[in-house]
Amino acid sequence: MFDMMALALTSAAAPVPAAAPPPPQAQAEAPVVTATAPETPNRPKAPKPAFKPINHDEDYSSFRAVRDENLWTRLKYIPLAGKTYATLGGELRLRPELRIGERWGRGPQDDDGNFQQRTRVWGDLQIEGLFRAFVDLEHATSSGLDSVVAPIEEGRLDFNQAFIEAHVPVGQAKITARFGRQEIGIGNQTVFDMREGANTRRSLDLLRVMGSTGPWDGGFLTGHAVLEKLGTFDDETNHDYDLTGFHAGRNFGSGARSSRAEMLFVASDRASVAFDSAAAARDRRRTLSLRYAGKANAWSVDVEAIRQWGSFGNLDIDAYYVTGTVAHGWASGWKPKLALRVDVGSGDRNPNDGKLGTYGPLFPKPLTYNGDLGPHNLTIFQPMLTLQPNARLTLDFSAAGLWRTSIHDGVYSLGGQVLRSADESDSRFFGKRATAAGRYALNPFTTLGFYTIYGDVSEKFKPGRDLFYAAAYATFRF
Repeated sequence: MFDMMALALTSAAAPVPAAAPPPPQAQAEAPVVTATAPETPNRPKAPKPAFKPINHDEDYSSFRAVRDENLWTRLKYIPLAGKTYATLGGELRLRPELRIGERWGRGPQDDDGNFQQRTRVWGDLQIEGLFRAFVDLEHATSSGLDSVVAPIEEGRLDFNQAFIEAHVPVGQAKITARFGRQEIGIGNQTVFDMREGANTRRSLDLLRVMGSTGPWDGGFLTGHAVLEKLGTFDDETNHDYDLTGFHAGRNFGSGARSSRAEMLFVASDRASVAFDSAAAARDRRRTLSLRYAGKANAWSVDVEAIRQWGSFGNLDIDAYYVTGTVAHGWASGWKPKLALRVDVGSGDRNPNDGKLGTYGPLFPKPLTYNGDLGPHNLTIFQPMLTLQPNARLTLDFSAAGLWRTSIHDGVYSLGGQVLRSADESDSRFFGKRATAAGRYALNPFTTLGFYTIYGDVSEKFKPGRDLFYAAAYATFRF
C-alpha cells in the first residue's frame, strides 16, 4: 500500500534518500526527507523542502513555479487568488507494540502486544507574508492494549492544531503573532516537546509572538495546556494549567563550525500536582533554561542547565536539571558517531526542610522512545553509538546506568507518576537499560523502523519485573 501511494506522489520526482535522523532519545519517527523534481530546459528546478518534526514549520511558498511537477507539488501549492494559496498534508503511522513489565510489573500489564495507528490530515491557507490559518486533525487508536489506556495512547478525531497567524514586517525584522492550538518545540525540546513517540501528539492553547532579525530570534508566549480526552472532539483548554514565558536565541558562525546560545523562561501554575515526598498541592513554578549547542568539524556538544524555583503549597521549590551530550563523528564507512550523554534531575533531599527539591518537567521530551522514566530525581550516564550503513538506513544503540539523585525521593514516570517510592530501597543505583533502534527511508515519503529497550531494576525494587519494550512502525507522510 505504501509503495503504491508513494509511486503516485513521485510520478515525476526522483527519490532522494532521507537525511540521517537524530538518535533514539530525539523521538523523531517522521521521515525527514527531501524530494526534487527533474530539471528540464527553461524550467525552474524544484526546491528541496524537508518534512520537519513540526508540520507547520514547513514552507512551500516557493512552489509557485514548480507546482505542476507532480501530484505532491500540486498538493503542496494550490493557488487560489493572487498570492493566496493552500497546502494539504497528512501522515499515517502504523505501529505494533510488545510491552513486558510495564512500570516494572506494577499495575495493569499488557503482555500479549497491541496495535496502534495514528492518522493526521492538515491544511494550510496563506496570504503570503500577511496571514495564515492552519488546521491539523488527528485520530489515534490502540487495539488490544490491556494496561492503562491514557490520552497519550488514544485520542479519537480531534483538533491537534487550529490557529491563525499574522505577519508584520518591522524594518529588517520579521514579526509573527500566532493564536490558537499549536504544537511547540523550543531548542532541544527539553522544556517543550510535541511528544512524537507517543500515539498522540501534544499541543498547547497559546498566544505566541515571535521575531527574528539577523542572527537573533526570540518570542513571548502565554496560554494554557490542553486537557486531552479519549473521545471525539472533546479535548479542551486546561484552565488549571497556565503558563507564560519568553525565549531568545542567537546563532554564531555557519557550516562545520557553528553554534547557538538560547535562553527560555516559563512561569507555570498548576492547580494540583503530587510528588513522592509531598501530597498534591498547587504548583507555581518558575523555570529558567540556558542552553549552548555547537559543532566544530567532527565534534559536537549540547549542554542545557535548568533552574526551578517558586512555591508548592506552603513549600518553597528549589530544583534543577542538567543535561549534556558530547559526540564525535566520522565521515567514512558506516559514518559511526560516538556520544556520551549525562542527565541529572534533582530530587527532594529532605522531606522536612520546608522545601521541595524534585525537578518538575513541564512538557518534556522522553529520554527513551517509550518514555519509561521521567527526569525527576534521576541521574543517567549513557554512552551512545549511531551507524549509517547507507544513505537510507540509520542504526542507534545505547546503554545507560540509572541512579536516584536523592535516596530520599522516589522514581517517576515521564508523566510524574511515582513508580517506586523512596522507602522501597536505600540504594542510589537502581538499574540499567539498553536500547537499539533502526530507521529505513523506503522512499521520500515512507519510513520503516523499529525500537527495543530492556530495563533491569527488579533487583533493587522488589517485587518487580524487568522491562522489555519492542515496537515496529511504518510512517507515511505527504
